[in-house]
Amino acid sequence: MKFNSYLCAGIAAPMLVTLSFGISQKANAAGLGIASSYNVFSLGNVTQQYTDIEGKLAAGGNINFVGGLGSKLANNSGNVVVAGQNLTLSNGQVYHGNAVYGGVAKVANNVGFPNGTLSKGNPIDFNAAAAELRSLSQSLASLTPTGKTTVQSWGGINLAASGSAFNVFNLSGADVSKTNYFEIKADANATVVVNISGTNVSMQNFGFNIIGTDKQKVIYNFYEATNLTASGIGIEGSILAPLANFNFNNGQVNGNVIVGSLTGNGESHNYLFNGNLYTPPTTPSQPKRVPEPTPLAGLGLIATLLGLSLSKRHQVKSI
Repeated sequence: MKFNSYLCAGIAAPMLVTLSFGISQKANAAGLGIASSYNVFSLGNVTQQYTDIEGKLAAGGNINFVGGLGSKLANNSGNVVVAGQNLTLSNGQVYHGNAVYGGVAKVANNVGFPNGTLSKGNPIDFNAAAAELRSLSQSLASLTPTGKTTVQSWGGINLAASGSAFNVFNLSGADVSKTNYFEIKADANATVVVNISGTNVSMQNFGFNIIGTDKQKVIYNFYEATNLTASGIGIEGSILAPLANFNFNNGQVNGNVIVGSLTGNGESHNYLFNGNLYTPPTTPSQPKRVPEPTPLAGLGLIATLLGLSLSKRHQVKSI
């Protein structure tokens, strides 16, 4: 990432989410798989200039980046940058860890690695990650909405949660593309999933207002989007758009960014998703078993019945 409203919506989908990541049904939560610890996780290329990714960056394709990477991480954070193919870095720094590439590295002399190294390798199976993340996105999209959605005529969107732990909302990409205000109300610590339909979706020049819960428990699932655009915006929560080319400029995402590819100068801030996407159903109490009679007790019962039968027969003969 509890939520009885989720269970009312059916547990088949959340079980699929859990199993797809190999997490036991006894687990307290299923998150975003291998992408959970990455501020930006792209299944394809990442091309960004003069920006910052505060956490870890991974891309199944090429990374071409100008700026700072991993500035908000702790020391010795392992692989901070992972490129499945070629890695090009210039005019920046990789903080608190290593950079790994699968193809060719072109790293300018003005790029520093104060707490890590540059090496060749393939630590992530991006094909497996793509299958898991796409399955997760579709599973979340299949859930029944639990909260109240209001789309105002003036362009505002208000989402009001009805459950205390897990809430699902459905929105059309057309409504999101023309909104000018986005509000979510939910209980403290409640997880919020916002499923957004449409192949082409834009988010531009509006503010987010999250009341009650925290942005790290909010995820926007663009399960159909192949083109996603954002500009002039501060997105409060994480983005799951594994099919989308994400063109992001002049703003920031305060959460995970999980996309098909990424371009632009938008910043990614390291507020990783920590909501609960799955909680197992309560095991029903088992009825108490009535102990079966022991063999000796059974034999005693048979002997008693035979004795009564013989006694009655004897009484009949004596009349």
